[in-house]
Amino acid sequence: MEGDRIRSSFLQFFQDKGHLIMPSSSLIPAGDPTLLFTSAGMVQFKPFFMGEATPPSRRLTTSQKSFRTTDIDEVGDHKHLTFFEMLGNFSIGDYFKKDAVAMAWEMVTQSFGISPERVYATIYLDDEEAYSHWRDDIGIPEERIYRYGGKDNWWGPAGLEGPCGPCSELHYDSGAEHGCGPLVSPDVLTAAQRNDDPMPTCHPNCDCERFVELWNLVFMQFYQDLEGNRTPLPAPSIDTGMGLERAAAVLQNKRNLYETDLFQTIVQGICELTGKKYGVDAETDYAIRVVAEHGRGVSFLIADGVVPGNEGRGYVLRRIIRRAIRYGRRLGLQEPFLTEVASIAIQRFQAAYPELAENREHILRVISLEEDRFAQTFERGLLLLQDENNGIFTSRTSLRDKLNQFIDRLPSPPQNFAMTVNDQQVTPIGLFAAQVEDAQNWVQPILRPYFHRDVVKPLQTLLDSLNPNSPLSVERFHIEAKAIINRVSGVELFLLYDTYGFPPELTAEIAREHSLEVDMVVFGDEMEKRRSQSRAAHTFQGAMEMLPTYENLGVGTVGFVGYTHIDQRSRIAALLVAATEGEGQALPVGHVVKGQRVELVLDSTPFYAEAGGQLGDTGIISGPNGRVSIEDTQTPVAGLIVHRGIVEEGDISLGEEVHAIVNPI
Repeated sequence: MEGDRIRSSFLQFFQDKGHLIMPSSSLIPAGDPTLLFTSAGMVQFKPFFMGEATPPSRRLTTSQKSFRTTDIDEVGDHKHLTFFEMLGNFSIGDYFKKDAVAMAWEMVTQSFGISPERVYATIYLDDEEAYSHWRDDIGIPEERIYRYGGKDNWWGPAGLEGPCGPCSELHYDSGAEHGCGPLVSPDVLTAAQRNDDPMPTCHPNCDCERFVELWNLVFMQFYQDLEGNRTPLPAPSIDTGMGLERAAAVLQNKRNLYETDLFQTIVQGICELTGKKYGVDAETDYAIRVVAEHGRGVSFLIADGVVPGNEGRGYVLRRIIRRAIRYGRRLGLQEPFLTEVASIAIQRFQAAYPELAENREHILRVISLEEDRFAQTFERGLLLLQDENNGIFTSRTSLRDKLNQFIDRLPSPPQNFAMTVNDQQVTPIGLFAAQVEDAQNWVQPILRPYFHRDVVKPLQTLLDSLNPNSPLSVERFHIEAKAIINRVSGVELFLLYDTYGFPPELTAEIAREHSLEVDMVVFGDEMEKRRSQSRAAHTFQGAMEMLPTYENLGVGTVGFVGYTHIDQRSRIAALLVAATEGEGQALPVGHVVKGQRVELVLDSTPFYAEAGGQLGDTGIISGPNGRVSIEDTQTPVAGLIVHRGIVEEGDISLGEEVHAIVNPI
């Protein structure tokens, strides 16, 4: 059964059961600040479940576009996705558990024709009502009904607050040959959970490949507030979800999502672009799946109005575009390619989602711009990380290997007897001292300048602290040096991001491939410091007093072209300089020279001004006689975009033609 038919069959089945088919809502939730994206079918219906609005029908059904950010780094395996379609049926105070269970069973076993013996049910640990429906009403044997706690069988809320409740799932058994061991009985599993013991294997919610979660029935009974308190909803309701991609894998008898017809067109298109074959090499397959999934996901995000940015939804979009680019490079795609992948995805899904076709040109333009922006940044960052001779990761790997060899040779603890080494009589103490000296010699050229002092200094201190007469110094060196070498510090992550624009998530992913850890906590601290410093340094001093200055510049609304360009030919419409060393009121001038801190207003600009938590763009504005390094971009009054920086070379004059170039982020 093809994916399109699965979707239409599901909707038709529930329409025949009295459900009103509702269109998918946008991936950007309307009026819900607690959610970054629409992550489930019930999101658009939250006001109905909460009694805040009257539904058009008490029975609804949808195929909902959904996007989840939790599994971005896992995309590329056989089962994780960011964008997916969620088929769902909803009861707003109408039918409840018994009817929901009955309809799900009929859909799965009769409409889809799945063998009942292949289907297992799971319930919330203490949900006896659901248990009795599966066992007594449906007839599922007790040995195929499993109980789980809140981690697996409690749903919601979607966001920080909202409707929630226990859930019951249907799992498809693909066969014992795909499991991780003998199937544990429901009683044994229940006892382990009630006693808070380690989970035994194998069972329906096991991470192995035996079971596929096919359907989730959520019994909406409670409202959870921001403090975690739960109160009963006005009327118990039903929210169910069945992932279209998983259903297609089961109904098409495929071992993974990417072999279904929902992805095969995109996968084959990537194979044609790269000259690679899918199913031959594991690393190649992984990269193809990343590009296929992200190429599809970005098309839907942009169609719904998301644009690349440095915060929130925009950063998620930028992140997956850049991850796709990275894996495209691993497939040998050195030139821009993601627009071609997106075109295939648009063609495949535009019949079901016309907004893809309607926004096709916009989607491709945004992707193309972002690809161009990141290409140079990516190549430069990759060289810094993986250059064969002095890359951060490759040098560290070499250093780690030598460190391990050095530690393996160290006598521990030194003994006071002679031994023969290269036909010479030496003592262990003497040998130890010689090895310490050798280590200090070979470690120096490996510590490249781009290793931050916070990384080099503690390692050098450890080397200096090695004492041939102190076994404790050897033990300390062994533990602490390995911790330093095997970890990319948060300071390094921040320098790569802040100086070279290389995203921390990509650094972390590449680090894992080199068996290195990353310190995202310290990176977050460094980022917050950067934001605080930026706000402090670039706050318009005496803002209220300065407003008349900007309002009286005689410049109209500045044209912003940053969504389509990162560079722009323009003209200096206003030029200002601080009265005294960056303090006091900025004053309009006609000419500035090297070393002065200035503010420029252009006729049009690709620079994004700070807003909504996103920092203002940085970059270069160059004229015929000079160049200004732009450190921040602000909007002191509506419609006016002000570029703040320092004249690095020559001089700049009012009215000059200039070239404005944004630094790639």
